[in-house]
Amino acid sequence: MSSTQEDQPNPDFEIDHPEAYSQYFLTAPREISFYLNLLVKRGSLLTAHIDDGKAFFLTTMTAVDDEKQAIFLDSAQADELNTAAKNAHRITLTAKLDRVKIQLRLPPLRHQLVDGQKMLAAVFPQAILRIQRREFFRLESSSTHPILCRIAMEAPEGTLKTFEWNVADISGGGLSLNAPTSLINDCQRDALFKNSRLDIPGEGVLLVNLRVRKTSEFSAENGQHYLRVGCEFVELPGSRLAMIERYIARIERERKARDSGLAN
Repeated sequence: MSSTQEDQPNPDFEIDHPEAYSQYFLTAPREISFYLNLLVKRGSLLTAHIDDGKAFFLTTMTAVDDEKQAIFLDSAQADELNTAAKNAHRITLTAKLDRVKIQLRLPPLRHQLVDGQKMLAAVFPQAILRIQRREFFRLESSSTHPILCRIAMEAPEGTLKTFEWNVADISGGGLSLNAPTSLINDCQRDALFKNSRLDIPGEGVLLVNLRVRKTSEFSAENGQHYLRVGCEFVELPGSRLAMIERYIARIERERKARDSGLAN
């Protein structure tokens, strides 16, 4: 499938505005490889925009060669678009992956035979843009493998006091913490907890900045009273957001497998 937009203005790609979308850029090679391979695994439909984007064609990413840092795409149906893709200054690929917008920028494409089939090939992109605009799914933390968050607070005399609290739930936008009621004055709305250490089972430890948005008191099953401190992530890099989303997706798959009786 192919098309042109002769009477339409050039599309405005978010990937061309890094100052406005900096938190959505993934630049770590491991993360780039992960999402490229996911596009292949899902068979996601991509739009390949040639130069200014007025000419484009639909394609799929058929293979990823991590060792050679190469990706392979289905050729366009129209030969003139394949030629234009080879002679272009740049190619912009756009797609939707789990309803999240994906954009990546490539140099001119080249033809290459893969298992006897003529494909379009390019080197790995230097970055991937993932724009998360939907409401975040919120996952309750497991009681057997809890997520822990270490908070550092500055006391009035300038010393630091640290606390380790259980995470009640987490999403790509923030988390809720269970804190003692004695710290209610430290957990007022807009309080900022910088460089908090979030220990996510199976993913590792990442530093996050947390801003308190809401605090409420609740009673646990053991009769003890606690604070539920709802926080949002502040300036969370795309690579760390990807780790959190990967954890949430993994736990949900495991829960669904248990519910359906497919788990070991």
